Amino acid sequence: MNKLIKNNFNAVWVLLIAAAITGFSSCEKNKNEAPAPEVPANTPKGTFMFHLHTYLSDSEVDLYNITYTTTEGRNISLSMAQLYISEVQLEKLDGSLVDISGKKILKTFEAETFVVGDAPVGNYKSIRFKVGLNAATNQLSPTASSDSLILNKPAMWFGGSAQPDGYVFLNLQGMIDTSANMSSPLVPFVYKIGTNANYKQVIMPDKSLTITEGQVGFGHIMVDYNKLFTGIQLNQSTNLSVATAADNGSALAAAIVNNIPSIFIFEP
Repeated sequence: MNKLIKNNFNAVWVLLIAAAITGFSSCEKNKNEAPAPEVPANTPKGTFMFHLHTYLSDSEVDLYNITYTTTEGRNISLSMAQLYISEVQLEKLDGSLVDISGKKILKTFEAETFVVGDAPVGNYKSIRFKVGLNAATNQLSPTASSDSLILNKPAMWFGGSAQPDGYVFLNLQGMIDTSANMSSPLVPFVYKIGTNANYKQVIMPDKSLTITEGQVGFGHIMVDYNKLFTGIQLNQSTNLSVATAADNGSALAAAIVNNIPSIFIFEP
């Protein structure tokens, strides 16, 4: 009889311990899966905007098809210079991020000022964003979404329609001197960067930014397209064209994509 009681007692303890472990694991799982707290609706906010200038080296580009000379002495002109920016974030002083990524913008040569969205009042130390469009947007019809205003742009398609290849994330075209001594006539180039694999993160260096309630805070940035050519052997004609979605799988496309973060520079 005593042996039976002892066995029952041990069995009860096993069940209690198992239940405790299960409950603890459940709590840990729920804790880990809890979503990050959202900014309360009544938090004071201001507006964040981009002011983006088109540059070639030290020269601000005033017109298409005008020849500029870079600091290294290379002549270049642009006939197309535009890109998509999305998933914008502001970085707080403690390193945490405020997501205002619902907004997507198409930076064209002609436009410089863009409203990104509301941001909580406070001091920030930097900005992050991506060049391109996320995978879900990249497969949309250009006329069937709330982003149609910026998607229905044939210059940002690889062909006669946006699909099935998706959108061009960055379209830079023009004429450039490809000679080693930088003294030859200009020849055409076309860099149309896209595809989901080339959706590129940009993390800007630290620079203070303050958002004040009811006011506009600007991110003043120069877009120096000359930096896209860094490390590229321009005297090789095969390095002057990325024109299709298939071309975006090339080593040349990878080199251009890796140069993308460097083209964004805070104004002094």
